[in-house]
Amino acid sequence: MKIFANKLMERYFLEERSASPVPDRLKSTFLSRPFFEMQDCVFFDYLAKPEIRSGLNFHRYGNRTRCEASVNGFHVKDFCDKKEMAIPAGFAFLYEFIKKWKANSNEKIVIYFGVTPREEEFGPDVTFSFHKKRENETWMNLESIENIDGVFMAIEV
Repeated sequence: MKIFANKLMERYFLEERSASPVPDRLKSTFLSRPFFEMQDCVFFDYLAKPEIRSGLNFHRYGNRTRCEASVNGFHVKDFCDKKEMAIPAGFAFLYEFIKKWKANSNEKIVIYFGVTPREEEFGPDVTFSFHKKRENETWMNLESIENIDGVFMAIEV
């Protein structure tokens, strides 16, 4: 596993994590369901809407990697009963997602994890997305992650 994190994320990762279980809605929506796979892509089953299931239009996204990353993105606070629990729930979800992925697949993935601090207008929140790791396809340049504004990291699993 390789972690790319900017300085702001390093602080959150070390200081803001708390032992928190994954909220039931988040667990049942994403972790308790199988992944949906199609045309060498993998998606959260919940996020694979009918237009994805009927056939992928890679021209819209540019490639498989961008398609997966776009479809697999969501806001953790949308699945938390209490908005202030979004950040600890996001870290708990990240850990459980990595465990589930490793238990079910040998494929390499890249996870994108962003934190919106509670003091910001739309905080607290966590954004989460992932895609399979492919040669010559990227969604984001991981080597320049320090240039991203905000609290952000990417993890190669």
